[in-house]
Amino acid sequence: MRRIINVFIVLIALSVSVFAQQASQQEWKIFQQGIQDYKTGEYEKARKNFALVISRLGYKSRLLTANYLMLAKTLYKLKDYEGSIEICKKFLKEFPQSQYVDDVQFVLANNYFRLGRVQTAAQLWLKLSEKSADKRLRKKAFELAKNALRYLLDAQSLAYLEQQASGNYQKKFIQYIKAERFYEERNPQAAIQTLEVYRSLPGSFAALDEMANNLYDFLKSKQTNKIRIAALLPLSGLNQDVGRAILDGAQLAMAEFNHIHQVNVQLIPFDYQGKLELALQKMKEISNDPSIAAVFGPLENDVTAACAVVADYENITLISPTASGKYLRRISNNVVQLAVPVDIMASKLARFVVDSLRMRRIVTLSPIDDYFVDFTNTFTQYLKDNFIEIPIQRWYYPNESDLTDHFKAIKRVGLKLAFQDSIMQADSTIQFSQIDSLYRIYSKEKREKLLHSMNRVKIDSADIPVQSIDGVLLPIYQEDISKIASQYAYWNIQAQIIGNGAWYDTEALNKNKTYVNGLLFISDRFLNDESWDYRNFINKFRTSFHRTPEEFEFLGYDNFSFVLNAIAVSEDRPARDNFLNMLTGAPDFEGILRRFHVGEKRYNNAVRILKYVYGQLLPLN
Repeated sequence: MRRIINVFIVLIALSVSVFAQQASQQEWKIFQQGIQDYKTGEYEKARKNFALVISRLGYKSRLLTANYLMLAKTLYKLKDYEGSIEICKKFLKEFPQSQYVDDVQFVLANNYFRLGRVQTAAQLWLKLSEKSADKRLRKKAFELAKNALRYLLDAQSLAYLEQQASGNYQKKFIQYIKAERFYEERNPQAAIQTLEVYRSLPGSFAALDEMANNLYDFLKSKQTNKIRIAALLPLSGLNQDVGRAILDGAQLAMAEFNHIHQVNVQLIPFDYQGKLELALQKMKEISNDPSIAAVFGPLENDVTAACAVVADYENITLISPTASGKYLRRISNNVVQLAVPVDIMASKLARFVVDSLRMRRIVTLSPIDDYFVDFTNTFTQYLKDNFIEIPIQRWYYPNESDLTDHFKAIKRVGLKLAFQDSIMQADSTIQFSQIDSLYRIYSKEKREKLLHSMNRVKIDSADIPVQSIDGVLLPIYQEDISKIASQYAYWNIQAQIIGNGAWYDTEALNKNKTYVNGLLFISDRFLNDESWDYRNFINKFRTSFHRTPEEFEFLGYDNFSFVLNAIAVSEDRPARDNFLNMLTGAPDFEGILRRFHVGEKRYNNAVRILKYVYGQLLPLN
């Protein structure tokens, strides 16, 4: 979307440059500043600049229409949809011959959509998809009209649009949408009949005709061109909720892919019930079926490791959507990890805090568990390689609820470091051994002073801030967010919290936002719930499964969409002997929740660095 906006801004700049010499220098400067503010997200400043030219110069301005258009777009960005609509309508009334008419109508349609007037928005998008002279705008309007008619309008609204359709393009467009809906409702015969009505209507429209003909041909010969992939997942027993959710998301991705590309990819479920032995048995069954080209699954690290050995022997590609073990890719050359491995995650986080944040003193507090040991050791190894000071590392058992001793130990080290820093600042030639002696004397004097004081307080009181530590690595279990956040805040260690992906729980973070404001963590996922793809997926999933998707449904959809995209861009028909090359040669892929950058190393390398600031999650990369 950002690329589209930048292209649009360039086009605006090119078109208004024709009038630049005729416009006053001050007017041109104000307009350029408005454009710059718009591009950097300073929408209120941009609004004032565009409105200033309109109100002060009016029809004297050579840039009047450009300012109107940008004002409408800026109000849209400010979520003042009614205000933007008012500007759009005024523009269309006063400047019906302007070169920006199509752009203004597009903004108008977007405003109607945001206000819930989907039918009105769809009519405008439909008109633009046919008549706009701007190929870029025509293509965008085509996609928006298609998605709105397919997923957002009820049968009554679609019937109304069909009655109001003017011209063969709109009539054929709506017939195609009706056929799409019949197909999604698993009524292929009705879809075929509707497409036959489409084919009987006059008029030739290349993009629309291609989609309609592809769907018609596919429905007529649906049983051919099969691509079979095993879904090796825990569909009952341990982890069944996760397995089922991932399968549902993958099946929705498959249905869409088959629909668009007119192929017949099939996901064949193999339920291993969360049991390693059964997973190996299922792998044997899969291997004995030569029609199966690859395996999607399993989920757990240990099960994936065991199945990887079989995959290596049978030369079949094993694609795990969730396994993050650092040794999996080394067990077999046929394993592809779509989750970012733990060592890659930790090293990228360490690189960011050292190279980008310039931290020079970091402490760690981690659970004693294989994942966290690997994560912490990889993280600290990068620090050591780059001569970053690690004054203290603490480990706790997963069932510990009171971490007082650990935070107290970190705080004591922090207080000593503060003393050390002050001494070194006063005399940089002093030796560390001397500092230790001085600190013992200093501590003794403080204790004696407090013992003789009328107002006795604990030395190490939580009221004393520690500011001598740059960062604290706190990898956690997601269910421990509240426990860790409150105790960390209590001990007044004023350092940057650095975390793993388990911190990605916006509900828990919002409950503890006073404790964790400024939190920095790494994740292989990030959800923009304002995006069209997100809203579209929610609607499609609810239609298909009659429930609202959650995290693992998104992961199933994204992971299998990456696999399907690899099939789509390859020139070869998928088979066991080339499936791995398809995946490693696939281009980067942007899912709704997860990004994918796999390549020859056979693991996903795409991470997000996220910062939690005042109730919002901000991606830093």
